[in-house]
Parts: sequence; C-alpha cells; structure tokens
Amino acid sequence: MGSAYLDISALDLLKEEMLSDETYVKVNSIHRLKTIATVLGPEAVKQQLMPYLSSNPKHRLNARGRRGPFCLSRVLTRTSSPAILLSLSEVLAGLDETVVRDQSVQTLNDISKSLSDADLTNLFIPIVMKLAGAENFSSRVSACGLFAAAYPRAGAMKEKLRNKFLELSHEETPMVRRAAVVEMRKFARVLEKAFLVSDIIPDLRNLAQDEQDQVRTLCIDSLIEVAKLLSKEENKLHTLPLILVIGDDKSWKVRYHFAQKFPSAAEALGKDITESSLIQTFVQLLRDNEADVKTMALDSLKSTLHFISRDRVQTLVFPTIEAIVADNSLPPKVKRNCAAAIADLGASLGKDFASTKLMPIVLSLVNDENFDVKLSMIQGLGKLAATVGNDMMSPNLSNVLMALSKDSPQWRLREAVIRCCVDLCKSLGDEIFTRTLQDIYFNFLVDPISEVRNSGVQTLSELVSVLGDDWVTAELLPKLQDIYHQRNSVIRMTVLHALSKLNLTVDQLSTTVYFAAKDNVPNVRLVLCKVMKEIGSRYDISSLKNILQELSKDADKDVRYYAHAALR
Repeated sequence: MGSAYLDISALDLLKEEMLSDETYVKVNSIHRLKTIATVLGPEAVKQQLMPYLSSNPKHRLNARGRRGPFCLSRVLTRTSSPAILLSLSEVLAGLDETVVRDQSVQTLNDISKSLSDADLTNLFIPIVMKLAGAENFSSRVSACGLFAAAYPRAGAMKEKLRNKFLELSHEETPMVRRAAVVEMRKFARVLEKAFLVSDIIPDLRNLAQDEQDQVRTLCIDSLIEVAKLLSKEENKLHTLPLILVIGDDKSWKVRYHFAQKFPSAAEALGKDITESSLIQTFVQLLRDNEADVKTMALDSLKSTLHFISRDRVQTLVFPTIEAIVADNSLPPKVKRNCAAAIADLGASLGKDFASTKLMPIVLSLVNDENFDVKLSMIQGLGKLAATVGNDMMSPNLSNVLMALSKDSPQWRLREAVIRCCVDLCKSLGDEIFTRTLQDIYFNFLVDPISEVRNSGVQTLSELVSVLGDDWVTAELLPKLQDIYHQRNSVIRMTVLHALSKLNLTVDQLSTTVYFAAKDNVPNVRLVLCKVMKEIGSRYDISSLKNILQELSKDADKDVRYYAHAALR
C-alpha cells in the first residue's frame, strides 16, 4: 500500500511540476526523471510514466527539459518496450532545437545497438525512413545521423537506405544537405566499397560544386574520410581530382578550411600522392591572396612536412617562404606564423641549406618591427639550432639578442631571449654558451620586470644540468656576488632566489647570507629566511643556524615569522 502510494505521489508530483508556469520548476522536474523512474519501478514506468511522456512529448518535455529522456535512456531501455522509447525519441528528433535533435539522434543510435535484427528492421528503419521523408526539415536533418546505424544490418532494405541518403544529400534545403555531408563520413565507413565508389564519390563530386560554401567546406572532411577507405590507385582516380578542385575553390573560407585540414588530407592520400600532385596545391595556399588562408597554411606546414621530401621542400616550399618574408605588405599575423614555421622547416631543409639560405631570413624576422613576429622567431631559435648547429650563432644574431635582452621596451621579448639562451645552450653546448650567450643570459638578473627575473631564476636548474657545477663556481657565483653588492634591493632579492636553485656548499653561501642578514631592507631579510628554508630542505646548513636565530629576533614581524619557519 505504501509503495503504491509513493508511485502515485511521485507521478502526480511530476505532472504538477510539468504544468507549472515557472520554467525552472519544469526543468528541475525533468532532471529528476531518473530518480522518479527508480521510485516508480519497472512496471509503473511501463504502464504510467512512459504513456504519459509519449502522449504529448512536445508539451511534456519542453524547453531545456527535453534533455530528460536522454538521462533516462538506460533505465527506460530496461523497463520499457523498444517501440515506446523509439516513438518518444522519434518525436524529439523532429523538434527545432539543435541540441535536442542531436541528443535524440544519439539516443536512437544507442537504442539501435541493443535491438534484435527483427526489431531493427521492423521498428528502427521505418523511423529512419519516416524522418527522412518528413515535411519539416528538422526531421530530415535528424534522419541523416541514423543511416550509419541502420545500414549494416538492413539486409534487403540497404538499397532503399542508400537511395534515401543520396536523396537527402541533394535536398533543396541547405541545412539538410549540410547534415548529409557531415554524416557521410560515418555512412561511408559502413558502406561496401563498390557503393562507396559508385554512389558516394559521384555525390561528393556534385556537393563539391554546391552553391553553398558551407556545404563545399564540409565536403573536405568527408573526402578525407573516404580517402582513408580507398587504396592509393583508387584515390588517384576518384578522390584526388575532387580534393584539387576544392583546394582551388572560389571561396576563401573553403580554401581556409582546406589549408587547416591539409595535413589530414596528406596523411589519407599518402606521401606518394602528396609529393606528386598535392604539394602544388599546398604551395598555392601558401601564396593565397587572402591573408587568413596564407596564415592557416603556414600553421599547417609543420604537420605537412612529414609527407614531403627534402628536395620538394627546398624547391617548392622554401621559395614561397622567402617571398612571404620579403613582402612588407602582409599583415603581421602572416609573418608571425611564418616565423613559427621556419623553426620546423630547418630539419626538412638540412643543415647546409638551412645555414646558408635560412639564417638570413631568421635574422630578418628577429629584426622585424612587429612584436609578435620577433617573439615567434626568438621562441623557435632553440629548435632551429638543433639543425643548424654552431654556425647559427653569428655575430649579427648575437648582437641582436644582446640588444633585445637589455633595451627592448617589451618585457616579453626580453623574457623570450632569456629562455632562448637556455634552449640554445641545450642544442649548442657549453662552449658556445659561455663564449656568446652567457652575457646575454645574465641580463635577467638586473631586469626591472619581475616576470623576466623570475623566468631567469626558474631556468637556472636547466642550465646547470647542461653546464655543470664547475660553471656555477667559475662563472655564475662570481657574477651573483658582484651584482649583489652593486645593485638595489630588488636585485639583491633576485640573487638570493637564484642561490636557492643551486647546489652550493655552506662556505659558498656564507658570505652572501651574512650580508643579506644585515641588509637594511626588511624584504631582503625576509627573502633570505625563505631561501634558507628551501636550501635547508635539501642539505645541512646547521652551521648557519645562528644567523636564523638572530633573524628570529628581528624588528620586523614578518621576518621573525619566516625565520622561525626556517628553524623548524
């Protein structure tokens, strides 16, 4: 009796909330559907809840609350007949809201996996055909997403499904054509290859000339998916001509998307086809009149280089890069991406070519007037050095980096130079660093911006791992001690932070620690306490304990607090 009362109360409460004038009440009631179904139990869900929801789902599951049945899918699949659940999802698949339609299609596809072959034929496929033939375009859009689930087990219905899908792809309504092109990627995977060649590729040939540039754009992704399913010879014959046409599309938006997807197209077609036929199209994208297309092609260059031989890179790609750098009319974003691409281009060009042909371009971009172009090129120097080697550090480049590290008004550039010195050290070794880069790197110690100083301090560990403790003793420590006694309190604190990153003996630390403990600026003494705590966590500094004890009696309360913390 109690259970039945709970069943009736839960369902009555749901009905009452769904009739509320307050939207949030309706939405909350839908969110609780799963809980209500659990309370009602399987029999009540089948006999009461599902008939109620199915009787007028457009009214019951309104606004954002229409997502409710999808949260219930597992519960309802176990407690309701497939026909009821499919019927409810079918209605939702025809609604106007995109999110609701997409989720209903997902639900229908999920249900189809658990259906028997007979139920798929008798229940699911009729829904697909009904939605595909509906008057409202929303239903036809949803239908496009169901063919891939229906086709593999459709048996004698396969031909009807293929024909209906092709019919949808020729729809006058652009939204339906777009949906068909998108879902063609999934549908192609379940089609027999013979029909892929006889039906899908001719269909894509028509869609690639569609009046809507959005449709033509979506064709690119579908063509790539189809290409993955075909052999090299089949791709040469069927997909390559279409891809070449799209690559030369009249709409810059289509060419932009093609430039974005070019690495995927190259991978799908393979290196041989890319080198023999596709590379020319990519070069055209690099030369495109639209700056956005050119910028995206440069962005895709890194991933494309895997599919192009060194000879092709030198004879086709590099001259285009030279032309971009020389064109002063281009927006900065083009040269910024060009600078980023050059770092990856070096390995494909080879050491000799990169040393003689690429380095003048690098120097030009490092000297560019635009901040983003300079920054992008500086950030790529470390990677480029792995190819070019010691020849990279010419006097001209060294002078430019020194000037930027000292005098650039943009602190991010100065920070990039400091980090670049570390990357170059890793690639070029200690001799080049100490001879050419060390003085540039040390400028971080006296930089007026904390972010630059902090970056320098954080990179010390990386640098020491390459240069070793001998470099610390011979070069770094004398520099830190010299700067400490000549500069203001901010620089003295930077020196203390730098010391915390090094593995120094107590004797090496003692002189600077002594002076810092007597510093007349409280913040310096405070930083010393923090640094000594960090150093003390790594090795024994008990001989310096007396200094911390003195600081624990400091006039400044914050210094006293951190001194006590270091003593613990």
